[in-house]
This record gives sequence, C-alpha cells and structure tokens, in this order.
Amino acid sequence: MQKLRTMIVDDEPLAREFLRLLLSEFDDVEIIAECSNGREAIDAALELRPELLFLDIQMPGMNGFDVVKTLQSDIMPMVIFVTAFNQYAVDAFDLHAVDYVLKPLDEDRIRRSVERALDRLKTESDISFKTP
Repeated sequence: MQKLRTMIVDDEPLAREFLRLLLSEFDDVEIIAECSNGREAIDAALELRPELLFLDIQMPGMNGFDVVKTLQSDIMPMVIFVTAFNQYAVDAFDLHAVDYVLKPLDEDRIRRSVERALDRLKTESDISFKTP
C-alpha cells in the first residue's frame, strides 16, 4: 500500500515535534511537510497535494477552519484537527473532519485517527472504482 502523504500544521514547535515523532512510528504515513501557520499550510498543500492534514485550530493570523475553507475550492485533503480546545468539535465535523484529537496527544489516540483516515481513503477509492 502506498503511504498516506501527510502534513502537520501547528504554530507550536513542540506540538509539531511530538506529532512528528508519533507519526514516524506508522509504516503507512509519510510526512511531506510541517507548517507553523495557516498561510504556509495552504501554500504547501497546493504544491504538495497531501492526502491528510493534522491541523491545529487556533493559530495566529489564519486558523485551521480558514485553511480548510480556502483549500475546499482547490484541493481537499482529509483533516484531523489537533487542538487543546473541545468547543470546536461540532464545527470540525460539519467540515467533514476525519477526527478531532484533543491535546495532550497520545500514541493510541493518534493511531486510531490514522486508522480512521486510512479506512476513509480505502472507502473513497472503492466507491470511485464502482462508479460507472
């Protein structure tokens, strides 16, 4: 199976580092970029075409929801929101997020999120092959 091309977007360097360490344990995940703000994330996503974003919500300038709304008009990777705030969960799922992970992060929770993304990717590819 091809690796899931993944970007990490978080304004906190320690959060990016910890997520990178957790994701590096997965054979089916390839981290193709790390971004510290929404603008960087949009530019990188348009260039690199990731399949999955691990995306913080509260960032200076452009928040995670702004990133998703901007990318929806061009490309739309799957999104796993990673945040310290639970009050945005409903909004995240309204945007069809794969998952919503609260900080502090742990390996089991991230594993479940990655598995959910892989299942969604498989389901979407199965559906596209069945379309006449």
